[in-house]
Amino acid sequence: MERRERQELDRMLRAASEVVTAHTLASAEVPDAVLEAVRGFWSMSAEPAATLNDEVPDERLDSWMEELLTRHSFRTSAFLLTDLDLAPWIEFRMPPAWFSSIRRAKESSWVFLRSDLGAVAAVSEQEYRFEFFVSHLP
Repeated sequence: MERRERQELDRMLRAASEVVTAHTLASAEVPDAVLEAVRGFWSMSAEPAATLNDEVPDERLDSWMEELLTRHSFRTSAFLLTDLDLAPWIEFRMPPAWFSSIRRAKESSWVFLRSDLGAVAAVSEQEYRFEFFVSHLP
């Protein structure tokens, strides 16, 4: 299991090498409020803060994500949830056109944590659309 996780982490790091940094967060470093917010995003009753038709070109998805995160004070760097026990959160820089690197690293259900741990956002592809959720944490 650890070997498979290491391979997947290496693949993700290579795919996003233009933006990923060497910094990671362990699960214990992430406040419980982050996990509670993410669980709430996936609730059937959760209303997304924004939606986008899933038939848009990748470039439009990229700009939509970058605009939404910037609007919620994700500025120069953030963390991406990897779904791997080995490195649950990896940090990435946010230069212009950064989201395409993230898409190459992780195909769907992106969860982002602001560097100051003050906000968490997520995007998932649902039937016919992408849904964006955000929570500002205390």
